[in-house]
Amino acid sequence: MADKWKEIWSKKTIKNDSNISLEQLILADGFDTGVGSYNLFEWREMVADIFQRTSLTIDSNILELGCGSGAFLYAINEIVEANFYGIDYSNSLIDVAKKAIPNGNFIADEAIQKNFSSILFDLVLSHSVFQYFPSIEYSEKVLENWCSKIKKNGFLVLLDINDAEFETNYHSERSKEYRSLEEYESNYKDLNHLFYEKRSLYNFLKSIGMKDIDFFPHCVSSYGNSKFRFNLICRR
Repeated sequence: MADKWKEIWSKKTIKNDSNISLEQLILADGFDTGVGSYNLFEWREMVADIFQRTSLTIDSNILELGCGSGAFLYAINEIVEANFYGIDYSNSLIDVAKKAIPNGNFIADEAIQKNFSSILFDLVLSHSVFQYFPSIEYSEKVLENWCSKIKKNGFLVLLDINDAEFETNYHSERSKEYRSLEEYESNYKDLNHLFYEKRSLYNFLKSIGMKDIDFFPHCVSSYGNSKFRFNLICRR
């Protein structure tokens, strides 16, 4: 990932880790401003939607790529106490995740690196992370590495992926939060967001053996980025 993004995320943490709450975790993961915010009810609704789609049980092995503070896994854990694994390149956020989910398995590393070598997963998911990857080639290598670690008929779920079809509208809408387009562009200098073409992503996933590929809408319609991003689910 880009060094400037890594610098930003490596400073993220929570103020009080003696009594961790889901709200703290959501804020630490950056879902706290403008079109990218969730309240507690919306977050749990979003996580419950994924739970319903993936048939998770107490025996399920669940891996989140770019897990941050563990907010997504924490909310799944409220539903089912499965086996949780997470990878994120922010040491500070991984430290939070370890405290939030003490029985989880968390590693500070790049998503492209292979970890948990002896584990096969019922679900590999990533939520609002692929936009921070440096290139499509990097993303494809991440997918190739981790899809090979999904059990037969297990799931891959990619959430909140920037849709290339709406890239212009995306920047136009986000820039309205600033005094001018110039201020917006200055604020995001060297902080690029990667965009994905649905058809290209679909074809790549097919090429590495994934099946039943389906794009689905955000269940929280009030989430501001929903009109610019898509979700995807498929099976191994």
